Amino acid sequence: MTGAGGGPGIRAHAITLPPTPDSPRSARRFVLEALRGRLDDDLLDSALLLVTELVTNVVVHAGTHATVDVRREGHGVRVGVADRHPVRIGMARVKVDVPRPASAFTEEADFGTDGLREDGRGLALVDALATSWGTEHHRGGKTVWFRLGSPEITGEGADLAWDETGSDDSAVSGDRAARGDGDRVAQGHEVARVPVQARPPRLIARDSARALTAEGEVGELLAQLVDALAVTAALVRRPGRDGGRIESVATLGVVGEDADAMAFPLDPTQESLGELLLWPVPGVGLAPPDVERVRLATRWMALALGGGDMRRAEERRIGMLSFLAEASDLLAGSLELGHSLALLARLPVPRLAQWCAVYLHRENADPALWSATHAEENMAGALEVAAADPSGALMAAVRGASGDRVRSLTALGGPALVMVLKARRRLLGVLALGRPDGNAFAADEIDLLADLARRASFAIDNARLYSRQVELAGTLQAGLRPPDLPRIEGLDLGSAYGAAQSAGLDVGGDFFDLLWGPLGWTIAIGDVCGKGAEAATVTGVARAVLRLLTGRGTDLGEVLLELNRTLREAAASHPHGQGRFCTLAAASVTGPGESGIGLRLFLAGHPQPVVLHADGRASLVGRPGTLLGVLDDDEVSFPGVEITLRPGESLVLYTDGVIEARDGRDLLGEDRLLAAVGDCAGLTAQGIADRVLTAAERFAGGNLRDDVAILVARVPD
Repeated sequence: MTGAGGGPGIRAHAITLPPTPDSPRSARRFVLEALRGRLDDDLLDSALLLVTELVTNVVVHAGTHATVDVRREGHGVRVGVADRHPVRIGMARVKVDVPRPASAFTEEADFGTDGLREDGRGLALVDALATSWGTEHHRGGKTVWFRLGSPEITGEGADLAWDETGSDDSAVSGDRAARGDGDRVAQGHEVARVPVQARPPRLIARDSARALTAEGEVGELLAQLVDALAVTAALVRRPGRDGGRIESVATLGVVGEDADAMAFPLDPTQESLGELLLWPVPGVGLAPPDVERVRLATRWMALALGGGDMRRAEERRIGMLSFLAEASDLLAGSLELGHSLALLARLPVPRLAQWCAVYLHRENADPALWSATHAEENMAGALEVAAADPSGALMAAVRGASGDRVRSLTALGGPALVMVLKARRRLLGVLALGRPDGNAFAADEIDLLADLARRASFAIDNARLYSRQVELAGTLQAGLRPPDLPRIEGLDLGSAYGAAQSAGLDVGGDFFDLLWGPLGWTIAIGDVCGKGAEAATVTGVARAVLRLLTGRGTDLGEVLLELNRTLREAAASHPHGQGRFCTLAAASVTGPGESGIGLRLFLAGHPQPVVLHADGRASLVGRPGTLLGVLDDDEVSFPGVEITLRPGESLVLYTDGVIEARDGRDLLGEDRLLAAVGDCAGLTAQGIADRVLTAAERFAGGNLRDDVAILVARVPD
């Protein structure tokens, strides 16, 4: 051991303390004696607070001796706290085989991490309060140092005026330091007394209070109180939240039995704030001024804890509301049933639960496990097996879940909750959540999870209904087109269909058909104005009339007149007097000839088809006619055009969604369509249809605003 040389008036610069619970107190008294009168009170408070925290970190987490070094630097002070543990800061989770003394702390202390932890509050406080700070690593240990400057230290010799006869590097062993009646330091074979004068507790400086939690502020007040009193230890404790075990708020020194302590309530009117226990030096009591000083300090502690509880409660409330809002947005943003269920299983983990399982209701059978999530990925498989076990406690609770009541139980080794997913009087499934043993759900957490289950139920039901509507819309849309293209002698046929990206539940009005009758084959493609049920109804009427009349051998021109009359009558019977108009392009196959296949083409308000010649030229064909379902019979006109498709030529029929594909303000238009069709020379009919659809989708950036139907008839080479 080494000590500060000289007589009893010489101040020590360093002290080494053993890894015992009273070492933080000893370090505090050492720094108080060294710096009293040399720093203003606020900076002295900061120095005492930081030394207490850093020495506590060394003793609790490193488990080695701690050396506190105080030295002057200009008009300020530099304080260093060193340990003897080889693990570097930032490598706290690396296992190192280092002999450690038996712990003098209770089992409640955290000994799970070796080395000085960066995730404690010690370094955060240093960063908040010190003028500058840093770390030094050396063989067999490390040092955390901080520097505090004071504008109050001015004039020659006003800074730390230690006796210069001593060495700045002198150290003092603290194996016997910090007794209740003053600090003792080893000096060779003699023992020199380091006197300690009482320093009354004071309100925490604003900068320090800003950096401390409520519990940290209580801890500093407790340390100041111990500095001023003849006590060996002190403890602040309060009842645990939600009726749990007693919670230790702050402690200093080696506490004894409750019967040997003096107890002071923090607030006589509010027992939940807790009490202060002091263990006086044997044979020495507290004088009346000391008792009054204690009561003043307890009032400050009560204010700190009360304010901290209110802040925590408000932060907790805001956090819960934020979680609920974010969860609601995520659930509302999905209309796919499987995604909604998987999302619900992930949302509470790990923030509110260690694991979560979602079950779907089944008629006359046990609920089916749909999705399960565990905070530990390697436990996901075991969770799925246990959650689906028909003889397990969890499945039994899920099977019996009913009503709006949240059921609490013990499952999978810890507390669990089971609640029903129900919306619009329909039982959808069950939500189950759990935590490890000893982590019960608080009342407000149960309310939060029940609210989450209610919101998720409506999101799941909306997704279920949407999925059914999409399936129904897809079925209806498929019914507007023949399932398979027929074989027509002398013609190669191809078709393509592209739904608008925003189609959703709406059934489009684009359709095509190939009809056989006594007069031969008829090729038709049409587009009903609008979307939805009304458009689907008009489409069904149009297809039915076309099939009926062509099946009777009616001329195609007469078929269009009859279809116009039918749609007009449907408009008159509409509840609001408004119907749906329809465009149509139809061609009757007049039969093969010497030069090719003859067609008679009619257009009823429909875009002109394109003829692709064998040499790659593309041109529009047909004469425009009147929309169907708008004008009376004597006002309509459907001129027919005779065309012949020669070998290698194709007739491309399409709906307006192709030429109206939009890129910003630009439309695909007829010119770009002709260019796209011209690039299809030599392709089959199906190849041409697919190429035209791809051209429209690519021009629109994959975002078609209208449905697209394409039908191609080609005469093989």
